[in-house]
Amino acid sequence: MVFIAKNETLNLGGNMWLKITKDTFSMVRKNYSKLILATALFLTGCSLSFPEPDANNQTILIIPVETRQTLQKFVFTLDVSIEDSKSNEVSLHTIEPNPKMLFSYNTQLKPGKYKITEMNRKAKPGFKLGGNPRPERISEIGEFELEKGKITIIDKMFLFQQPKPGKKRKRTDMREMTEAQRAQERAKQEAERKAERKAMKKQRVRFAQVVDLEESFKTKLLEELKEVDNIDLWKLE
Repeated sequence: MVFIAKNETLNLGGNMWLKITKDTFSMVRKNYSKLILATALFLTGCSLSFPEPDANNQTILIIPVETRQTLQKFVFTLDVSIEDSKSNEVSLHTIEPNPKMLFSYNTQLKPGKYKITEMNRKAKPGFKLGGNPRPERISEIGEFELEKGKITIIDKMFLFQQPKPGKKRKRTDMREMTEAQRAQERAKQEAERKAERKAMKKQRVRFAQVVDLEESFKTKLLEELKEVDNIDLWKLE
């Protein structure tokens, strides 16, 4: 049997406290280092990489995209319908506006001829789109062919823009108003909304449209593609 004197008990407790403190500090320091590393990776980002050609990735379709940033962030994405000319089967491809990207790509289409027939704006989670966005037919993009092991760039470009909104309206507290005053306030707010919609229309900005692919933009796009990992595994003309 081992007896521990009172002062030894205190020393033992002190040593245990020092050990726990040391271990805790070490753990925090380790996790802090991991946090710094994770933050660094998040800030620097990862390079884009194409998949290697295989049974599931036989072709790569490149859709040129230009995003003109007028707001802090875009509140919508664009779904485009890609139709197989032979079977008429339709695949949906989502394009997300991003000023730092010059293209969107799809690797899931089999070799064959296709057409991009329709586009439809969708609100991102937590946002609403004004009006009632409906699918728009696309006739500007001609039929194109995807070949096995090859990268195909369509000869048109999607242009994204967002018109600048008007000043944010202040909410009016109508709890102390009479019914007549509430009706007057509602009519005033509706008039302000109509004026805002009219001002937005005057900007003549389309949220998404298909335009010609300029040679200068295509040159920048080709330069960006050269930086993509695994690009050398695919044929690019």
